Formats: sequence, C-alpha cells, structure tokens
Amino acid sequence: MFIVDPTTRKITLHRGDTGEVTFTATGRTFGANDRALFTIKDSSGSEIVKTYYELDDGEFTVEFTNPMTDYLSAGQYKYDIRYIINPTWEGEGAEAHITNGEEVKTPGSPFILELLDTVGQV
Repeated sequence: MFIVDPTTRKITLHRGDTGEVTFTATGRTFGANDRALFTIKDSSGSEIVKTYYELDDGEFTVEFTNPMTDYLSAGQYKYDIRYIINPTWEGEGAEAHITNGEEVKTPGSPFILELLDTVGQV
C-alpha cells in the first residue's frame, strides 16, 4: 500500500513498500545548480534519510524503495523539503554535501510519513 493525501501531503506506506511521489515547487525559477533536499526525521528531529535531488522545471521525484524504509520501525515520522539556492558542494559522490547556499523551506512542512507494519509480519 502506498497512499499520498494531496491535501495534507501525508504519505502512508507499509515498511519496505515501493512507490514514488513527484513534488513541484511553484512561484520560483530555479537555476541549474539549485537542489531539492528531502529529509525524513524521527521523533527527536534527527535526520534518518537525507537526499539531494536535481530539479527539472521545479520538479523532482522521490522514489521510496525497500531499503529506504524496511529498516525503520512502524510509526509516524516527519518529512520536509527544502530548496537550496546557489549551493556550494564539498566532496564527491555519496560523500558530497552542500556547505552553503540560500535555504528555502516548503511552506507547511514538516509533513507526516506514516509507516505501517509489513503485511504478514509478526
């Protein structure tokens, strides 16, 4: 099961399920180097998933895969989307991270990510 409520932006899925959500930013023109930052946070606010995405006319797609959620416990998490304008990158590949740039947070975030127990799990 993979459900996205378009009104509240709540995402509900079983742990380990797959699905994708396309997010669109409006009201701003993005440059070629600008990025979207998608994070999932636990109840303490610690980031447990952090991924940068290239933008295509203000859009990017988050693909939820088995490895992304299977190791997490069932329950509620929060996710947010931030846009990084004119970032400076440090490092390469999986170790790359943004060291500065203007950060623009998505209005209304953080949003809810509800993970349900895997079907058939005891």
